[in-house]
Amino acid sequence: MTQIRKLTKDEMYNIYHTHLIKDFPAGEVKPWKSIVAGMERKQYFAYGMYEQDELQVYGFAIYSKAYQTVLLDYLAVVEGKRSKGYGSAFLTQFQELLAKEQIQLILEVENPDYAPDEKHKEYMNTRIRFYERNRMHVSNVSCNFYDNEYRILYAGELMQDTVLQQKVYAVYCDFFGETFIREHARFHAI
Repeated sequence: MTQIRKLTKDEMYNIYHTHLIKDFPAGEVKPWKSIVAGMERKQYFAYGMYEQDELQVYGFAIYSKAYQTVLLDYLAVVEGKRSKGYGSAFLTQFQELLAKEQIQLILEVENPDYAPDEKHKEYMNTRIRFYERNRMHVSNVSCNFYDNEYRILYAGELMQDTVLQQKVYAVYCDFFGETFIREHARFHAI
């Protein structure tokens, strides 16, 4: 059985430069120095799933002490390992790990309502269905952050959209600063 484990800074660096910058659109990739700054503030961390010392999945996350909340910033299955159940296994273990610590898991996913065409819309809906199959709830909270439109999903018990929006806003402010978020993030209901 594969297990997830917390990654070291060096492991995160290698994954960032080997996988992450290729697995996500350039407009969504934070500069490495921002991630390092978050690690130094004890707000940013990552987990990896390995099988026989070979990386299968990685997840980078932001922690907000204000609401005991973690925003799953990046989640990706390594190329060549996709569609084999690793993503679901990782997400299940990550949710269980956070639940034991009474930490809420939230995440952003590209909003299909803003897809440029049907092909992209179907891809975005497929990602949402993956998270739904893995016990994540789709909220009515949407956010335009840095010209990217996101739907907000969360794990655990059902909650009101206003509460979820407050948690997401707190995570953003904790990591980026409130002034920056006021200028670059716009929440709206679906």
